[in-house]
Amino acid sequence: MAMDEIRCTQCNRKLARASRYDRIEIKCPRCGHLNQRATSSRPVPKEAPRGYPDHSLDGRQAPSR
Repeated sequence: MAMDEIRCTQCNRKLARASRYDRIEIKCPRCGHLNQRATSSRPVPKEAPRGYPDHSLDGRQAPSR
């Protein structure tokens, strides 16, 4: 997986390297600018259908022993 370089948008100082993030906020120590980034590199979790639980054991089944 490739690492992204996160640089200040004002002074171009390298602030971080990251491979996965949803949203990041970094204040540059050189110029003080607040840098914000967002990405959709994470897969969106699939929602369970309404009315059904998120797991296989929904109360109608007995646990296996």
